[in-house]
Amino acid sequence: MKLKKLQNAEITTIYQERLVHDFIEDELKKLPVILKAVDDGIYECLGIYDDSEIIGYTFLVKQGMNYLVDYLAVYPKHRNKGLGGEIIRMLREYMSEAGLVILEVEDPAYTNDRDLKALQTRRIGFYKRNGCIDTGLKVRCFGVPFIILVLENSTIISNEKLWELYLSFYGAVFSMDIVEKNIEYLGG
Repeated sequence: MKLKKLQNAEITTIYQERLVHDFIEDELKKLPVILKAVDDGIYECLGIYDDSEIIGYTFLVKQGMNYLVDYLAVYPKHRNKGLGGEIIRMLREYMSEAGLVILEVEDPAYTNDRDLKALQTRRIGFYKRNGCIDTGLKVRCFGVPFIILVLENSTIISNEKLWELYLSFYGAVFSMDIVEKNIEYLGG
């Protein structure tokens, strides 16, 4: 498998064919916002390829030497085959020079749906098994409650600094007015 930087046409195709199905509407940035962030150099979109076939994607927000994994998904026919751990390893290698790599995972404490709670709990377990660390920081981002994780080789900082950095990722993509209205500190 390999990671390949995507061009705008490829990003558009993935957005329209996969992203809108892989993530709930509240989590989706508008395509023009993503493309502008790519053009501004603060957003990277990578395809995950097995030979010449795309099997997944990840979209990253970049602030200096720090990253936020904005979206990460494997295409449905390739899920549950053990590829996720390999993808995390590839991302760790790709961002080996990064100071901090932040991941958001939906917090199962905020749903009453048993199936959704089980899925979200499995996701957290997957990330922890693959070297991600729960920072204890909890946020609500555009209505979605998240637990904030970091990759194991990330520079560890206080949750106060982590919160400031988290806000800066969204402030790079959206106006501060939008950030202040839609991103909330829940604890940590």
